Amino acid sequence: MSNFGSILKLGIQEIREIWPNEEKELSPWIADNIDSLNDVLNLQIEIEGREEHVHNFRLDLIGTDNTSQMPVVIENQFGPSDHGHLGKLITYSAAKEAGIMIWIANKIQFAHRDALEWLNKISPQEMTFYGIELEVLRIDDSLPAPNFRVVAGPPPSKTKPQSNEISPRYRQYQEFFEKLRETVLQKAPNITRAKAFPQSYWSFTAGRSGFLVAAAFTIDAKFRIEIYIDTGNKDNNDYAFSELKENSFLIHETIGRELIWDPLPDNRACRIYLAREGTIDDNQQKLTEIIKWATPLIIEFREIFGPLVKNIQID
Repeated sequence: MSNFGSILKLGIQEIREIWPNEEKELSPWIADNIDSLNDVLNLQIEIEGREEHVHNFRLDLIGTDNTSQMPVVIENQFGPSDHGHLGKLITYSAAKEAGIMIWIANKIQFAHRDALEWLNKISPQEMTFYGIELEVLRIDDSLPAPNFRVVAGPPPSKTKPQSNEISPRYRQYQEFFEKLRETVLQKAPNITRAKAFPQSYWSFTAGRSGFLVAAAFTIDAKFRIEIYIDTGNKDNNDYAFSELKENSFLIHETIGRELIWDPLPDNRACRIYLAREGTIDDNQQKLTEIIKWATPLIIEFREIFGPLVKNIQID
């Protein structure tokens, strides 16, 4: 006879016993364990808010995928999927102009799997829908082990192939930004989950979709720390930029230096930044100096701009 015992899949009632309240317990647990969901979906989601008001409804979880910079909407529920929660997912996605929509339930019914696959088929390339079953496993009397299982998702045509080949220059970028990331996390461990990629910048959410804290090498041989504003709408970007500029005196006083306020009139986005000389081709001593200069600024930008961007009223 096997020594492993029997593997039991807990039913709906047992899952309710683990998280008796969806709003107060299930949603916070998903937010706290978003890395587990990221591993399953190969995303870099950071949760920015819970139970956020959307007209007379409340969105379970809102966040941003740091890889694509797409807004993420997560709708969760107990029991099997139903039409009501599918409607909520679409409603919240429209209101937030989301690019990644995730529906979590104990069971995604076959009709709803078909609906999600159809939405993936007819929607633009940058929009993806996921159906996730939340199951809880245990062996005999062991502690319950929650597990996310993908049962519906985008087709291969919507997923970008990952190449293992990285050019030497882009490997330099990744190694530099990984060192910067590690240094920032040593001083502010909870500031972000965003990883460093083989590209000329590293960015993460400033606390709200459409607003990023970014560190970047530029084509004019500068290294820049910035708040990058792109909500997907030029008018909203300009409005947010002007609202932040109303606080420019306080921001400059807190940071202790004059920032550059760049509305980027010929582009959709706006940015607010500080810059210094620097390229990825600098010697190791200069690159270390850049990291030393950038680290406190990244933390300050997130701490100062985070509360401000959350208070901006954008329709």
